[in-house]
Amino acid sequence: MALDRRRAKREGIVEIEMDDPDFDDTLKSAHNLQLELTRERYHHEQVMKEKDMGTLGKFFGDGRNTQTFIALLSVLLGLGIYVACLITAKANPDAVHFLSESGSKALAFAGTALGYIFGRATSSSKR
Repeated sequence: MALDRRRAKREGIVEIEMDDPDFDDTLKSAHNLQLELTRERYHHEQVMKEKDMGTLGKFFGDGRNTQTFIALLSVLLGLGIYVACLITAKANPDAVHFLSESGSKALAFAGTALGYIFGRATSSSKR
């Protein structure tokens, strides 16, 4: 028996049988099962992330750029209030002084939010 083993090792495997349909089917089903498990894991992670974010998280995102988005909305809100004050001041000349002060405060608010956006961008580029 020992001689047969040595001879088999020396000669090596001469012919490999590559046609085994049962083995191929088993490999395909294992691969499909692995893909299905991965797909299910990603779906579960996505559902959990959506639940964690909440309503505002769906609108503003996952948190990396939320502060920048809110600052951008503040800029747009400030500019919108400024334009509304200009239009109202033109239509109502009696309240020009009040609307002028309100418009300048809204413009200052928009400028501060814009400064935050650019300040944040330069501080993140220094890191």
